[in-house]
Amino acid sequence: MKTKRTFYLILIAIGGLIAGFGNRFIEEELALMVGFVLMMFGLYKTTQLWSSNQLDEREQIKEEEDEI
Repeated sequence: MKTKRTFYLILIAIGGLIAGFGNRFIEEELALMVGFVLMMFGLYKTTQLWSSNQLDEREQIKEEEDEI
């Protein structure tokens, strides 16, 4: 689970770098598009991980309350 978070964080950082400095290597519009897509994909997957973790924690709390 930790490796997924790290991978998506790196993906977000790479997307930001490509969007910011990619115009030095490729056309500006292409760099912005690729960087933006990578950042949005990383953010989307990260929020999915966060929401699934919150649901798991809520289910555990509910199970603990039911046992009492």
